[in-house]
Amino acid sequence: MTEQELQQLADEIVARVQGNRGGGRREAGVGGRRQAAGQAPLTLSRGGAAPVQQPDPTGAKDIAWRGPNIQTAAWTLAAGPRRVADFVDHTLLKAEATRTEVVKLCAEARTHRFAAVCVNPTWVELCVKELAGSGVAVCTVIGFPLGATTMRTKAAEAREAVAAGARECDMVAAAGRLKAGEWHYVEDDIRAVVEASRPGIVKVIIESSLLTPQEIVKVSALSKEAGAHFVKTSTGFHSSGGATTEAVRLMRLTVGDALGVKASGGVRDCQTALAMIAAGANRIGTSSGVGMVTCLGPGPLPLAELLKQPHAHQACKSGTCEGAGGSAQPY
Repeated sequence: MTEQELQQLADEIVARVQGNRGGGRREAGVGGRRQAAGQAPLTLSRGGAAPVQQPDPTGAKDIAWRGPNIQTAAWTLAAGPRRVADFVDHTLLKAEATRTEVVKLCAEARTHRFAAVCVNPTWVELCVKELAGSGVAVCTVIGFPLGATTMRTKAAEAREAVAAGARECDMVAAAGRLKAGEWHYVEDDIRAVVEASRPGIVKVIIESSLLTPQEIVKVSALSKEAGAHFVKTSTGFHSSGGATTEAVRLMRLTVGDALGVKASGGVRDCQTALAMIAAGANRIGTSSGVGMVTCLGPGPLPLAELLKQPHAHQACKSGTCEGAGGSAQPY
């Protein structure tokens, strides 16, 4: 994809998401302005994005996507009702996490059958042992949390993690190179990790709160070009902030149905998680998954039923869902 094609794609998608307001805002960080109801999603091609008119069979508003591939642990409409636990990457990334805490994390993931646990590389082998036969994937982080190591170092880290049993690698994109517009480097950096992680899944953390809307679109498009499987909003460790629904929507419209979108960073309650899912996320990185399952229930729900009233969970905004029995850890 040429830089001209990349810029054209960014302008089209940002204008679409932000209501055709002259290509959208260009300051860093994006807020939660809602997409106009009834607008169709865009599909990515090498020449840019083209509108595709599709009906909304769910009856739920503000859904800017129609389901990524099932192979990337997605929720597709054809798959029918799903559990909120299917979206959760149960996460423990604090530096001081202990073996006891990681074992507890795995036990919770096994009980609730979360999509994955997400831990630092030093705990991959332990998690693989603890989760054997559970169906819960072991995810780890690469170049975390700055993304400022060399691509060779990131590739080596990913290769070691996959050899230890990790099925998913969440890599941090090179934010400084990205902000400088060094798009070839950004793409090569992602591709190096993708190739080193095979046959595992790679999620590209773009630290969206640092980026302009156009930059979010560009790095999402390059993640797709480089062969990644997901784009992810945030590390959850940067002072600029975490996930927003607008960032998720930009990412989803850019990658279409081909890639997953993971919302992480500040997703600590049901209301926020449901808003992210409605915007297009099919994974949620959080340490509050147990509380969400307790609040929403362990059983599957139809898409429209799950998403139509996220405001009903305003009481969860404290970070503790009713009945969860304990406060959520920050992520």
